Amino acid sequence: MAGEDWKRDEVAAVVADYFAMMAADLAGQRVNKAEHNRVLQARTGRSKGSIEFKHMNISAVLLKAEFAGVVSGA
Repeated sequence: MAGEDWKRDEVAAVVADYFAMMAADLAGQRVNKAEHNRVLQARTGRSKGSIEFKHMNISAVLLKAEFAGVVSGA
């Protein structure tokens, strides 16, 4: 997968996961970002760092649009 463009279903999975984490965080639930990352690695075949970078991109877009991102969790 290294160096390959992300497929639409991979991006959709990461975005859906990000918003699920954000919803849990806003509801006051503890978010285990590492576990979410592991699940996405298994689902997409992407590396830990690649998924983290994609999540950071989503956060950046939301911050630019003045939305809160995922702030808690480990």
